[in-house]
Amino acid sequence: MTVKKAIEILDWILNNKTKTIEEFYKPNIIDSKYDLSENLYRTLLEIAKTDVYNLEVVKKQLVPDCKHPKEMHDICEGQKYCMACNMDL
Repeated sequence: MTVKKAIEILDWILNNKTKTIEEFYKPNIIDSKYDLSENLYRTLLEIAKTDVYNLEVVKKQLVPDCKHPKEMHDICEGQKYCMACNMDL
């Protein structure tokens, strides 16, 4: 798996988790019939927020803070990449 593919997968997961969090913020999501529903709701929301935070930390490690200087460009098997950070360009 290339770094580019891993970043795409992380973006997809982050997008789905963010949509889940948005769903939690919709009105009337808590059913007032049950005492445990609010606790369950808050727990699921915290789990989703923690997942998003953790995935963003992983993504930050994969996405380098590289300016891809021209002298560091190279081509391997027809794919241009940066030798400084090993990212496909």
